[in-house]
Amino acid sequence: MELASFGLTDVGQVRSNNEDAILLEPSLGLFAVADGMGGHQGGEIASRICLDTLRDYLQRASQGQAPLVGEQDAAYSARANLLASAVRFANRAVFEAAFARPEWRGMGTTVVAMLQDQERAVFAHVGDSRAYLLRAGSFRQITQDHSWVEEQVRAGLMNRDEALFAKGRNVLTRAIGQEETVQVDMNELELQAGDRLLLCSDGLYGMVADEEIAALIGSSPSLEKGCRELVACANGRGGRDNISVILLEAEEEKGLLAGMRRLFTKG
Repeated sequence: MELASFGLTDVGQVRSNNEDAILLEPSLGLFAVADGMGGHQGGEIASRICLDTLRDYLQRASQGQAPLVGEQDAAYSARANLLASAVRFANRAVFEAAFARPEWRGMGTTVVAMLQDQERAVFAHVGDSRAYLLRAGSFRQITQDHSWVEEQVRAGLMNRDEALFAKGRNVLTRAIGQEETVQVDMNELELQAGDRLLLCSDGLYGMVADEEIAALIGSSPSLEKGCRELVACANGRGGRDNISVILLEAEEEKGLLAGMRRLFTKG
């Protein structure tokens, strides 16, 4: 399976600087969005350190030079555990950098990352940046937010409509760089031709409803146009936060090598 991709990050209409960061590394099958937090530009430092560390770790892993970090979960594939290990390593990098300069103290970031594993996609995330899947007209959120509001909804203390306007909706219960270690959630799914995947920061879904996001993604003739329309829509609603989006589309591999691979896989 091949993945086409496009990504954009935008400062929005209110913020003076962009604390989001995006990463597209097709050669590694790696794609990620990070939403930084922290004063004196600490947020943009944290998000960039996080994504740079993810990329460097997985580059070293491809050469057999990156030791796994943290406990491995047998319920998930080796590839998913590798991505979670990379996120834990990035957490340590941000945590240590926060002590390098006084103005960086307390900085942190969310992250949602996807790694291709041939016919599968694996995900690792911390915080409230999200991954979505659009398949055959059905749109669903793959990740689960690590936020106070989401905990209230899961506990039955608040419904989804109330959560949209709750005062504590921006309070995270888990983030990269806040502690020396972090719990990383994993997901994985089998890819199908035509699948469209979205990685995004809360600057998108905080301004645009899921139904509208799905309609924009589904009707867009290209990934680039889809990304630009998503960002424009969020900005048109006020753009109160930085906005980051990565769109991916699964496509059947073409050519003789791809045909042979499918033949032997079926056989």
